[in-house]
Amino acid sequence: MIEEQPGILTADDYKVDTGMTCGSVFPDRSAVPYFPFRISKENGTWITKDPLSSEVQELNEAAYWLLKMCDGYRTLDEIITQLSTSFHSDRETVIDKSIPVLDGLTDRGLLWWRNERMNYWKVPAPAGVLWDLTSKCNLRCRHCVVSAGEQCSDELSFDDCCMLIDEFADFEVGQLILSGGEPMIRKDFFDIAEYAASKNIMIQVATNGTLIDEAAAEKLASMRARAQVSLDSSIPAIHDDFRQLSGSWQKTVEGIKLLVKAGVPVTLAAAVTTMNIDNIPDIYELGKELGVQTFRILPFVPSGRGTGAYDLEVKPARMRELTEFLLSKRESDGPEIAPMEFECTFRPIPEQEIETNTDTRIGCDGAIGYCTVTSKGDVLPCNYFEGADVENVKDKSFRWIWDNSRFLNYFRSLKASDMKGECSRCQWLSVCRGSCIAANFTRKDIFQANCHCWLVNPT
Repeated sequence: MIEEQPGILTADDYKVDTGMTCGSVFPDRSAVPYFPFRISKENGTWITKDPLSSEVQELNEAAYWLLKMCDGYRTLDEIITQLSTSFHSDRETVIDKSIPVLDGLTDRGLLWWRNERMNYWKVPAPAGVLWDLTSKCNLRCRHCVVSAGEQCSDELSFDDCCMLIDEFADFEVGQLILSGGEPMIRKDFFDIAEYAASKNIMIQVATNGTLIDEAAAEKLASMRARAQVSLDSSIPAIHDDFRQLSGSWQKTVEGIKLLVKAGVPVTLAAAVTTMNIDNIPDIYELGKELGVQTFRILPFVPSGRGTGAYDLEVKPARMRELTEFLLSKRESDGPEIAPMEFECTFRPIPEQEIETNTDTRIGCDGAIGYCTVTSKGDVLPCNYFEGADVENVKDKSFRWIWDNSRFLNYFRSLKASDMKGECSRCQWLSVCRGSCIAANFTRKDIFQANCHCWLVNPT
């Protein structure tokens, strides 16, 4: 088949404007490739969408089968052997025609390589699930990872939500973080939240706070819910600019006041960017004044609506200064400071050398202790990997997906030996575990030394 279709499995079969290069960047034939993203067929043509750039790329049939076999379990040599047999072609021809496709996707960060096959791990039910109830939102925040705005057409219905809550309860999921979009924009939000609370599941609402009125605050208090409210500056104009809606700061602050008055424990969350880094201490003081229980900073990751907005990313050295400042506040009488990225580096160096601990799992607790369910019902380690070929709760039970999802189990398989560069030699790796894999994904190499770490990038 390969001989009968000249050019098959070459980069020439992709659209000209995809920017693919062929630099032979992938490892040797014993390495294990994984292409985790959706491939669909439209008008007789196989296509895949780059989640980082949103570019659509066309595949011919042979390229489709090549990528489907890059499943995180087969080695490259095994894939070449299978293709050679299936397409009745010699191995060297298959290799020559596969290289441009594999090389180009690797260069774009869409094909991941490990030296070991993935495993399937039996892990307990997640302690928490972040559940995007809707993609609809009344704001257009610059950093929004899900590009929230309009409601998607295939959003989970109320009946779908109740059935999923029953599954969560039966599986003994401890906490639901109801998010979005803006979760409270759903007309049936309180029906969903109250049904979950009736199943003895702890509820936290991740909200922009603009829709909180006295009645809403009292309802949340009655179900013993918690709230995480986003506030990006103590200066209204900066917050409104970041959230792209005039007057949103005032509504958010009023919402926080009503939640605190009703007795709802509030976490004040600030996404740290170049727009507000110098204002974070003042946001902390404002949170103290408002009576919030916890203060949390979140690193900006250029994904979703923030894709490519690298000018909003704070340099690691400056983030280190902020982290050191907030650590000093842990002994004060203000809000509790939530755990922060790389704060472990302020403690004594671990005694165990990384060379003796290469089997340590890397990455955050996504796919281990928690996961995300999107508004459409897809199950992901976190929102940053939306677009991956994953299972949906409309088609399979949540418990089945948690146990059997290839994508979740791939993340459970990642080890310290997969890391490259400075992280592979760092004594902190067994503690920080490489931190946010998604941040590296936006830099097109999930196993590179972490782009946010001040030990990797000291300036």
